[in-house]
Amino acid sequence: MTSASDRLISSLVKNLEPVRPLPRLRLAFAIILAVWATLLGVVLWAQESEAGLRWLFSDRIYFGSFAGLVVASIGATCSSLAAGIPGRERLETSGMIVSFVGLLAAAVACLVGMNEMASAASSGPHGIDGMCFRKGALLSLLPGGVILSFLVRGWSAHPLRAAMLALFASGALGTLIVHASCGFIEAEHLLIGHLSVPIALIALGSYPLFVILRRVRR
Repeated sequence: MTSASDRLISSLVKNLEPVRPLPRLRLAFAIILAVWATLLGVVLWAQESEAGLRWLFSDRIYFGSFAGLVVASIGATCSSLAAGIPGRERLETSGMIVSFVGLLAAAVACLVGMNEMASAASSGPHGIDGMCFRKGALLSLLPGGVILSFLVRGWSAHPLRAAMLALFASGALGTLIVHASCGFIEAEHLLIGHLSVPIALIALGSYPLFVILRRVRR
């Protein structure tokens, strides 16, 4: 009986390849935070104009949208990392809820600002909405790549949801850098040029990333 069991076990594990353990969530989050902080520092150091952060405690619309983006970034990053680790479904769900609430709060702050300034809204420089949108999307690539590198090493039970979370997280992180560095704080611009980035990334990239994660899962 023992020899038969040993042969059975040997046949089952014969073709298995060694696997590397998944990194701890705290380590993954710390690496992504370090990458994001480095990008933010480079952007603030390289730009010649004043950063939007100077308005953080003097403009409540800017503060509300900034705080909402911070919450959305943290929640989405934690949720996207948890999506690739079996057994962390509770963190994935709670992070997803937190990220949605954060983005909603940021959007509401901008809408309130647009309503208050409806009669005296100032128009910004030509093309600034598109410029900030492209900048936010570009700055999303590096943190998004780091998130994806952790995600593909895991196993996503719901690859489409994991793809959407990864895109949301990377878009929120890139948008937060733009939000901190952009000196034009008109509420309409913050909503269109900044907060639309993670939504656009989800709309355009969810299916291709879903295909990748589904193949990795196999």
